[in-house]
Amino acid sequence: MKCKYCQKNFEDNDNPVLDYFYHVDVNHYDSLSGDEKIMHDIRKKMIKSKIDYDVHKKTTGDSDLIFNAQNSDI
Repeated sequence: MKCKYCQKNFEDNDNPVLDYFYHVDVNHYDSLSGDEKIMHDIRKKMIKSKIDYDVHKKTTGDSDLIFNAQNSDI
């Protein structure tokens, strides 16, 4: 994968797309057009949300269900 702004090559590792995303965020954010900045910011929020979800899931367990004791018949 090659950066379209500085022609830097990214090696095929675990996640070259994230490497490219972070590279653009740090080095070329000012070069993005208005629409590209909007999409970049949306992707950034989605990545942060996914990371936060994964951390929360590891700390609270694998269950996605939340049991409310007030609504329980037992």
